[in-house]
Amino acid sequence: MLFLIALFIAVITAFCLDKPLKKCPAAFYVTAAVLTVTSVVITQSDINISSRFVRDYVLGIFSRGAIGTAFWAVVMWAGALPNGSAPIKKLMPIRGELSITAAILTFSHIIIYGLTYISNLIKGRTGSDFVITSIVCIVMVLIMTPLTVMSVKKIRKKMNAKTWKKIQRFAYIFYGLIYIHILVLFIPKAQKGREGYFLSVLVYSAVFIGYAVMRIRKYYIANKKPDKKLVPNAVCACAFVLPFALVGAVSYGTGTKSAKPSADVSENAATFTFAPTTTVVTEEAVTTASDSKKTSATTVAATSKTTAAEPATTNKKDENTPTAEEEKQEEQDHNDEPEQEQHEEETPATEPQVTYKYRNGEYEGEAEGYAGKVYVKLSIENDAITSISAWADDDDPEYFGDAMNKVIPQIGAKVSADGIDACSGATYSSNGIIDAARKALEKAMN
Repeated sequence: MLFLIALFIAVITAFCLDKPLKKCPAAFYVTAAVLTVTSVVITQSDINISSRFVRDYVLGIFSRGAIGTAFWAVVMWAGALPNGSAPIKKLMPIRGELSITAAILTFSHIIIYGLTYISNLIKGRTGSDFVITSIVCIVMVLIMTPLTVMSVKKIRKKMNAKTWKKIQRFAYIFYGLIYIHILVLFIPKAQKGREGYFLSVLVYSAVFIGYAVMRIRKYYIANKKPDKKLVPNAVCACAFVLPFALVGAVSYGTGTKSAKPSADVSENAATFTFAPTTTVVTEEAVTTASDSKKTSATTVAATSKTTAAEPATTNKKDENTPTAEEEKQEEQDHNDEPEQEQHEEETPATEPQVTYKYRNGEYEGEAEGYAGKVYVKLSIENDAITSISAWADDDDPEYFGDAMNKVIPQIGAKVSADGIDACSGATYSSNGIIDAARKALEKAMN
């Protein structure tokens, strides 16, 4: 899982590189900035990266915000751990540097998906999820940016300590919004049985709900100073288990996703239909060929008749005194004419046999898209594609929709998956559709 990998990287960085981070934080900031810019440039370009591992676990860890969220999780828990514990002694001195690094890494996710949201807004794609996630993201950016600037040591020293601390409490709202943002995006996919999303919801819930419970526990013990901690610990355990179980129950999908869903039941399936122009052209070609043979045969017959008639016309000059040689020639001509006509009648024009490249019927193919399998189902009739249906497991609906509108009409027109132009900005989804269509056409090949 992507977030677990990112969390492992963040924890290793915090505990193993704490001294270099404290001594030379600028090097970490620059490195984070370079990684952020690189991920944005590659993701927004039309560079085709064939390796699924690179797309998901190298670029995806930045573009999907997993690495930024993981660093924020370390920053969060640094403030929730018991005072005097070994982890807090490691983390508290570098908490400010960790938060700045986390913010820089988070900007890769903000920029990449921010551009997507702007594009969707321009295209009028403003569903309920879009509105909620947009508002949450805007508020998060407005909170994160000033808090990050104030975490810079030089700026922090110029501020009043109490004022700085009060402003930093907005971080609690920021952490809560991160969790809400994740739930809004992941729960619907987890409910549909999408692979990995239910586990993701559980892991994120464990991190964020656990942090909230531990932070409240720390505040209670610091202020109330109870003699025994058994009761607070029991209350905290219940406070963690109940919401965690509730989120799990809400997120759990009632059905399991099949390895290869049918286009008839897939809610993401979109069908494009095409007029069978190829069939009409083929029939016209056959008719023309047939008519040509008939015309040719008629012409031959007419020529023969004319040839036979010409000697008779010539003989009118001397009808009364035909020579023996002319009579013999005329008799031979009259005998030849029925033979030719009879031969023509006995040899009718044969219809040309049409050879088709593809077999008629429905064929399916699958290939790798941006974030999962892409499926294509097409119908073929006399070397013409009459319909194409396409759907995907986990590709972003907007990106996949743009790719379909660009790619599928080309495939239908060419009756081929070769020489198809991909949709700019949705290259991986486009290539997935093209590859799946190519495999389906290969199955239909005669």
